[in-house]
Amino acid sequence: MGSGNGSSALLDPRAARQALSAARGKEKVDLLLSAPDPEALVQSIPPHELYLAVLEVGPEDATEVVALASPEQFRHFVDLGAWPRRDEGPDPRAVLHWLHLAREGGGHSDRARERYLGKLALLDAEMRSLVLGKAMRVHDLQEESDPAVADPGRTFRTPEGRYVVEFLPDAGEFGTIRQLLEDLYAEDVLGTTRLLESLRWDVPTELEEMARRWRDGRLRDQGFPELEEALAFYARPARQQPAPSTPTSPATSTSTLLAARPQRPGASLLESAVSRLDGEARDRAEEGLVYALNAALVASGSSMDEPEEVRAALADARATLSLGLETLSGGDPDRAAAALVERPVREIFQAGLVDPYRLQSRARRIAQSARLPQAQNVTLLDPPLSDVVDALQRKRPVWPDPSAPRHRRALATLAEVSEAERLLDEAESVVALLRALGLSPAELGPRADAAGIAPTALRASDAIRALALQRLRGEAELSLGEQARPAPEGFAGALDEVLRAARPEQTGADPSRAAPRLREQVLASFT
Repeated sequence: MGSGNGSSALLDPRAARQALSAARGKEKVDLLLSAPDPEALVQSIPPHELYLAVLEVGPEDATEVVALASPEQFRHFVDLGAWPRRDEGPDPRAVLHWLHLAREGGGHSDRARERYLGKLALLDAEMRSLVLGKAMRVHDLQEESDPAVADPGRTFRTPEGRYVVEFLPDAGEFGTIRQLLEDLYAEDVLGTTRLLESLRWDVPTELEEMARRWRDGRLRDQGFPELEEALAFYARPARQQPAPSTPTSPATSTSTLLAARPQRPGASLLESAVSRLDGEARDRAEEGLVYALNAALVASGSSMDEPEEVRAALADARATLSLGLETLSGGDPDRAAAALVERPVREIFQAGLVDPYRLQSRARRIAQSARLPQAQNVTLLDPPLSDVVDALQRKRPVWPDPSAPRHRRALATLAEVSEAERLLDEAESVVALLRALGLSPAELGPRADAAGIAPTALRASDAIRALALQRLRGEAELSLGEQARPAPEGFAGALDEVLRAARPEQTGADPSRAAPRLREQVLASFT
């Protein structure tokens, strides 16, 4: 473990949070458990930050951290991890799983049991009723002296002797549910007896609605906006103007901006800007950033118990914030830090959407012009141009990561915006080249039909290949479906002649910009 994660740093909650954010995977657990007082450190972390850390590691690999969490932190874990979707109720199995982790991760000491019972007690009564109500059927022995149960081995006779509880077969792991009931009885016999009696009469939909209200209220307190407010972050903004070159606000004086701090290699502009803030300025900036990230989670509809979904949504939100700061600051970290303090975080976020939304509109126009009449979504473009156009025209524009083309993420820098512009220029040039050669989508559509080629299967390189073969052979008709291999003698020369014959129109894209990549793709189709 590096010096930045040493025990001295863990004595300071702010330093501990920064170290936790910088750690990756299992390092987060090691960091927390290596502190002089792990329980105090774990409970000093804001609930949502701790939840994200546990989610990144994997709850099963962070059971000790779950056990050390405060009742309030644990309730936040359940608020997020046991409600799969916004329009669905809580998942009883997920609640039971979190309780199992909290119980088993703490060991068997008196202090561990005290921590666990504190978590159990703080769960909303409605949540406990929902979990138990969906897991069991309660038989009152005063009404049924010999109740009919499906499996006598999956029952529990309550200590006061009034009820027989039948555990339902699809409710979850029998041992976990039985242990929960025993824990409740060990803590409060009378209260648990009343709970079981209420299960016979309570209406699940009313319990769920009340549990949802409690949960939504707590999430608002944790900085999660309502859906309407979260969606407002993604409203189409007006084009932002860069910040002035010299910040003048008192909030960005040298007492709050630490401009001398070196930029970490590979750090985003957002990270660099935050690192230049200190004291109250940093607190305000981080509070705003947390709100923006939470808004992104709410707006994306991500399942809060799916690590990959949450990680992707947060990464996209950070990328958009970083692009917004670069748009406003011209890429200067000091000016970016000033913007974090001076501007509302939603304004920064929306500044990061100006270029993506502009690229989205352009990509949609290109897609329309590059689509066969019979096609609904797929264009004539070859990869990677087709990937770029498809990604950018989505409801929330994304970008095929050059290092991992199958992974799509939000645009993060103005350099990526420029690269996207360049590729869209090339895509427009492909359409112009096809049109110049008499191979526009309108002309190719009937030919593809005649050849029995699906409108989603034809690519620009296929059409250029067929035209070059036609010219080489001196044939009268274009044969779109031919798969000749290897390339006929003289094909490369015929292909070059075809590409040179595409003359630019007086207005519009230059077809020659599309020629190099198309030439390479056509020749590669013979191998």
